[in-house]
Amino acid sequence: MARKGKERRHLKRRELVRVACEEDCTFIRTLSGEVFSVFGEYSEIIPQWFANPDVITLVYVKNGLPVGFAMLYVLSGEILAIAVLPAFHRRGIGSALLDHIQLLAGQLGLRKLSLHTAKENDIARLFFQKAGFTVIGAQEDYYPKGQEALIISKCI
Repeated sequence: MARKGKERRHLKRRELVRVACEEDCTFIRTLSGEVFSVFGEYSEIIPQWFANPDVITLVYVKNGLPVGFAMLYVLSGEILAIAVLPAFHRRGIGSALLDHIQLLAGQLGLRKLSLHTAKENDIARLFFQKAGFTVIGAQEDYYPKGQEALIISKCI
C-alpha cells in the first residue's frame, strides 16, 4: 500500500510548466488546430507565433507529455493563446499556465496583460474573469471565420 502512495506522489511531481522547445511545435500546432478550429484556420498562424522571438511559449507537462500551452507576446503583453487537451480540462492546467504567464510578465516589467476571446466563448470569458480580467471592449470580425472578439485585460 505504501508503495502506491509514493508512486502517486512521484507522478504529481512530474507536472511542470516549462518554456517550449522546437520539439513541442507539432504538439502546439495539433492542439491549436483541435481547439481553435471553430474560429478559423490556425495551422500557419500558430507556428509563426511560435517562431517569433518576441513570443514566449510555455508548455504544461504531465507525466513527461505536453498537455497544454500558452503564448505571450512580450512587446505588448498580449496573451495570444492558452490551450489544454480536452481530456485534461478542469484540472487546473489552464490556471497554472495563466499563473506562469502572469509571473513571467511581471518579471519582464509588464504592467498589463490583454487578450482577445470570442464573444460566444463563455467558458473562456468566465475563466479569465475569475482570474481578475475585465472586458474592456469588442472587435468585430476579429477571427478568421468572422466572429466578434471581446478584448479583456488585467493590470498586474
